[in-house]
Amino acid sequence: MKKIISFIKPFTYTQNIFIYENGNKIDVVSTDLDNLSNTLFELVDKYETNDIELLGNLKFLKGVKEKIEVAEMTKYNENKLNINLM
Repeated sequence: MKKIISFIKPFTYTQNIFIYENGNKIDVVSTDLDNLSNTLFELVDKYETNDIELLGNLKFLKGVKEKIEVAEMTKYNENKLNINLM
């Protein structure tokens, strides 16, 4: 099972996104916070997974999740991503 995981740091512009398969890290991608949604969409398509875990400050992550969901509705006309906040 593949999963996309990122520890979002509110005051850091460049974010790292890790892709895991069966507990093993298979890729790492860096992106800026402004392009987080687009990078996640590319990774979802590339690795054929809808499971995303965002770790960090929950209050900040709620806003990030909302932005991703709005961008997702604009791009796909549906919310198919499973975004968990931790």
